[in-house]
Amino acid sequence: PQGARVWIPDSVDVWRVAEITRSYKEGDTVLHLRLEDGSVRLELCSPTGPCCLPPLCNPDCLLGADDLVALSHLHEPAVLHS
Repeated sequence: PQGARVWIPDSVDVWRVAEITRSYKEGDTVLHLRLEDGSVRLELCSPTGPCCLPPLCNPDCLLGADDLVALSHLHEPAVLHS
């Protein structure tokens, strides 16, 4: 969904936060993202299949949660960020 914050893989930082800037529909071949530094990034999808949507970020209220069980979305970037 447009406006959702997601984690995207990065060769330097391992994971970076980005915001989806254009709604994604099944069959789209590009995912439009804006990184936290304001730069735009297009994630190309496999030509033989749809985009795999990246993992969602947890809400800001859960930043620094002491207990990982409290996270809404529990995946590698969320665990590393906490």
